[in-house]
Amino acid sequence: MLVATPSHKAIDYSASENLDSLIASALSQEPSIGANFRRYDIEVDSNFTRTVYRVPVHPAFSKTMFHYSLHQTLSKLKIESPAKVLFPERDMNIYIYDNGTIRSTIRLITTEPKQESE
Repeated sequence: MLVATPSHKAIDYSASENLDSLIASALSQEPSIGANFRRYDIEVDSNFTRTVYRVPVHPAFSKTMFHYSLHQTLSKLKIESPAKVLFPERDMNIYIYDNGTIRSTIRLITTEPKQESE
């Protein structure tokens, strides 16, 4: 009896479309973010574009916990994700590095809750 199985093909998460999919999935799975983010591309040069995610978050949202969770996922794939907190705004930029190149930036923008009219 001859049995054939398809060869295993590893997913290359360093490819930009797979990395973008992974980031979008992490954002969507966060209950306080869901689909409330905007994605756009910045042309770095004629051969490379960087993806930027603009994510408005409530002041009580723990940006550090989100960053830590994302870092754990990406570090398994040997992708670095350093972050920078901007003061006094309390915003956080997370930079997604792959092979020494910033592939994406996640900007967690603190938004003030809307005031109710009296």
